[in-house]
Amino acid sequence: MPSHFPLFWLAAAVPLIAAPLRIQVVDAHSAAVPGALVELRETGADGRVWRRTTGMDGVVEAPAAPPVLVRVQAPGFENFQRRFETPPVEPVRLATALLRTSIDVVVRDTPLPAEAAGTAMEIEKTGARTVFDAVEKLVPGAFVSRRGVMGYGIATNGTGMVSIRGIGEQPNAGVLIVVDGRPDVQGLMGHPLPDFYSLSDAGTVTVTQGPASVLYGSNAMGGVIEVKPARPQAGAGTRLSSGLGSFLTGQHRFSHGARLERGFYSLAAGISHTRGDRTSSAFRNQDGILALGRDLSSSWKASVEGRYGHFHVEDPGPVSAPLHNSYARVGRGGLTVNLDNAGTRTWGYARLYAARGHHILTDGFRSTDSTTGVRVDQQVLLTPQVNLEVGSDVAVYGGRARNVQTRLDYGRHDLTGAAGFSRINWTPRSRLHLRSGVRYEHNSVFGSIGVPEFGVTYSPVDGYSLALEAARGFRNPTLRELYLFPAPNPLLRPEHLWNYQAAFLARPARALSLSATVFYANLSSLIVTTGRFPNLALNNSGRALNRGWENTVRWKAHRRVALESGYAYVRSTNLTPYVPSHKWNYSVEFDAGRAYVQAGGMTVGKRWADARHSATMPGFTLATLRATLPVSKTVNLFLMLDNLFNRRYEVVPGYPMLGINLMSGFTLSF
Repeated sequence: MPSHFPLFWLAAAVPLIAAPLRIQVVDAHSAAVPGALVELRETGADGRVWRRTTGMDGVVEAPAAPPVLVRVQAPGFENFQRRFETPPVEPVRLATALLRTSIDVVVRDTPLPAEAAGTAMEIEKTGARTVFDAVEKLVPGAFVSRRGVMGYGIATNGTGMVSIRGIGEQPNAGVLIVVDGRPDVQGLMGHPLPDFYSLSDAGTVTVTQGPASVLYGSNAMGGVIEVKPARPQAGAGTRLSSGLGSFLTGQHRFSHGARLERGFYSLAAGISHTRGDRTSSAFRNQDGILALGRDLSSSWKASVEGRYGHFHVEDPGPVSAPLHNSYARVGRGGLTVNLDNAGTRTWGYARLYAARGHHILTDGFRSTDSTTGVRVDQQVLLTPQVNLEVGSDVAVYGGRARNVQTRLDYGRHDLTGAAGFSRINWTPRSRLHLRSGVRYEHNSVFGSIGVPEFGVTYSPVDGYSLALEAARGFRNPTLRELYLFPAPNPLLRPEHLWNYQAAFLARPARALSLSATVFYANLSSLIVTTGRFPNLALNNSGRALNRGWENTVRWKAHRRVALESGYAYVRSTNLTPYVPSHKWNYSVEFDAGRAYVQAGGMTVGKRWADARHSATMPGFTLATLRATLPVSKTVNLFLMLDNLFNRRYEVVPGYPMLGINLMSGFTLSF
């Protein structure tokens, strides 16, 4: 589904007045939307009400007779409402726009992005400061390492490692970050830089749990976090938010954009800073984004986006061996040219992108890196039951590194990858959905590889479904592992994963939704570091079996009260350090009319403190309270208390996290 102005269509046909009213919910391309809640309310004297959930064919039926008020709700779409005075003689198509007015996290419990099983949740209500922070708060199967109030850092003691279902690397190369349809990694090191994923212009954040290598290739072995930028929908809008809290910690964001008659423009900027809760733990970050777009026709849209960011982060070191004046400074910029299309039966996009960065570390390390690539993805609705997706991508990664203190020159290194992929979705019956896909990729260093995926979803009755999937994932060694440090080995081969999972989804009532997922992941050829300095070695000798389950509950207990809970458990034969076996997320939202309050928390189990599994770290529980008070239609005030119970804990050994802390500020929108 394209990200630019997808439409929500409703078709209703009543062949006879005595026959049941039939409603079909489809998207802009006539594809069925399963799992939509449809309410039919007769407006006559009786006022009878029917509530149904669409099946795999997007259809519901009810013995309602016009005049009738029809309301439709579906994850990711605006609520639809229309009154039918008489039965339509022919199918009627009605349109609404995809909701893009708030920052959302969409948690997908089923294998493919097209099969969204969870509802959208607003990031701002949780008090999240970064994209990674939001993912950890909202996805029970995700965990992020950190070392202070703000600033993940890089190099030896850098954090920001995100793991999904126990799969992650240090530094992170097992979970891929995708920005507006393009993979985003540091070209030389092969991993993302978490301090650059602020919320300045984030429109939506989508988390895919399980391998997504068919769609995105390397690094998507454990899953994908996809960030789509916000775009203006209608008219002009400006938003300014500012918050200041403990340890001179602040976040300030500005965004402005307008939808013009045949195009749009948007700009966003953000500043984050903290003095830090320890000596030499300060952090400063600035970023800016400018995007321009034009509608070439009713079906084709072109846009260009430029972004640049710079951060300074200090490392205080572990308390047993504190560091002074240890810092890293990183600047990165990029340009993306986009071409999107949306026809009646086909839609897709093309992305041409380039990024460049430079790094300066206290120990004398200096590097520059670059990434250049093109990605094309097109979907075609062959029949109402068959959807075909095809695409390809080509990317060149590389960079140069040296150490000005030791006079060690690592040289210039580059690699190129090219791939083609295809996925097909078939609905042979209204309650049965089949899907499969394959990717074939060739790399200039590692040769060729093919990865498949298979899945099936069956809905025995409305509101209930069972999804099964098998998929293969992989991760190519990074240029750092091949040629730089800690013990470069140019003979390293890709890591591999086979993942099997089953997900059960239920909506027994309009206000209640449940999910349960079990998974089994077999990881092989993992790259591990053996020996002790200076006799270190990197080789493909690692293996792991990860098994576990996840469940979520979302309950609208009252029109003003909503509860959410999610639990994840992973059992592994070789669990990554700092990653918990147990994690529980929970929150309560209360809308008091004149104020909005959310209380949320996270309970984390014990973790291994090192790769040898010789020591453990205790678990911890955190709680956050955020209150928002609307002063007027344009101004909101907020107050947030983090670590509400003042718990003492560590995420990384030797880096005690701060106790109770607060932030307050305002949001101005006009």
